[in-house]
Amino acid sequence: MAHPTGESKSSALRLDFDRRLKLEFHGSNVTSDAGLLPFRELDDILGLTALAGVVLSDGRRGKNTRHVLSGLLRQSVFGRLAGYEDVNDADRLARDPAMRWVVGGRAVHDCAASASQMGRFETEWLASEENLAALADLSGRWIDRVHGRQPPRTIILDMDLSVSPRRVLQSIPRPRIADRRTGSLDRDRAGTCAPSNARVHETRCYRRCLPT
Repeated sequence: MAHPTGESKSSALRLDFDRRLKLEFHGSNVTSDAGLLPFRELDDILGLTALAGVVLSDGRRGKNTRHVLSGLLRQSVFGRLAGYEDVNDADRLARDPAMRWVVGGRAVHDCAASASQMGRFETEWLASEENLAALADLSGRWIDRVHGRQPPRTIILDMDLSVSPRRVLQSIPRPRIADRRTGSLDRDRAGTCAPSNARVHETRCYRRCLPT
């Protein structure tokens, strides 16, 4: 099977018209995902995936484990960051020099996890009940880790425009007023009573939504 990155184990190819020229293929030394390395540096400074490696439980049994759990998590997260939506490209990324350095450990001089290894990691090891509970708490711990290094000066609340006082007003049921003489519901009279109550509710809702 040919090397997925074009690497050749044979000697250099000499050209007949001039034997001083030679062709060599070094596909494994070329990457189009070098932009991942600054993010890996930031991850190392904040210790995010290192923290994940502490709280996640490694359910693998055996001594011949090639990659630590935090390395597999980095390959999964950084692969999505690079635009690869699933593990179908893991075999090619396993030989990508940028991804090998992102994963770290043995991957630097060998290769990262294969598609089958990443599939087991995401569907079996990471999907255990213990790890799912740890993942649910992990994002909050990451935020605390970042805020511990640089506390935020302000907090911006991104409020959906659909949640507006007018929309809330439209969802309020209109009062139904019964006619004392006939006992029937007078919808016209109910309609005339709605605006006064609605304006009060709208004002209260608007005040609650305003930032302090």
